[in-house]
Amino acid sequence: MTDWGSIKGLLFDKDGTLIDFFATWMPAYCAVADSIAEGASMPERADALLLAAGYDRGNDRLDAGSLLAGGTNEELIALWQGVLGDASPADIHQRVDLVFTEFATGEVRPTAEMPGLMQAMHERGYALGIATNDDTLTAHWTAEHLGIAHLMAFVIGADGGHGGKPGPGMGLAFCEKAKLEPPQVAMVGDSAADAKMARAAGFGAALSVCTGAASAQELAPYFDTVIDSVADLPGLLWQNNSASGTIG
Repeated sequence: MTDWGSIKGLLFDKDGTLIDFFATWMPAYCAVADSIAEGASMPERADALLLAAGYDRGNDRLDAGSLLAGGTNEELIALWQGVLGDASPADIHQRVDLVFTEFATGEVRPTAEMPGLMQAMHERGYALGIATNDDTLTAHWTAEHLGIAHLMAFVIGADGGHGGKPGPGMGLAFCEKAKLEPPQVAMVGDSAADAKMARAAGFGAALSVCTGAASAQELAPYFDTVIDSVADLPGLLWQNNSASGTIG
């Protein structure tokens, strides 16, 4: 049983948790695969790149456990270089950065009314942060775009020097920044990698939302609690803290 009264920090994943994963990233993944295949002079290989990373474009089906659903940019690039071999374009990193930056700084769709939600949790005394397998710069931009950057104690990506998920580095760095012990922190995410990071870091809880690539049934084995979206967090936390002692 989770001791909700002891939870004083909430560390959020970004894609699929704070912003709509499919609306933002599936067009980006298709665009970057097209660009890389074109750079390899094999435009017909774009669908093969997507399929290797977990997305069947023809059937619009994404594998919830794939790199596209939860991997880092570097893992994705390495996979695609392996698929293309010597034909891999020399500027593959630049192509990925260009496309992903374009989409990540476009009109991202939040999964809830973020400023009010985060302000309410901040006022309740929770330390808030973002940890993503995307890049740190994009994470900061997203926080600014959503109007929540000023409420975040810590924002980090997989390139920020603490490693990516499912390793514990970003989670432990959040604890240090927020001056909390790992059992006082809950991870809020949409993939098994989020839960595994929480376990590796010794967090007190791992909460899952169903606004990403995986279903509630797929997420349940990894997480302590599954909710529909981050919009449901106040109902979960307020209710549980009424019984076990509200923080603040």
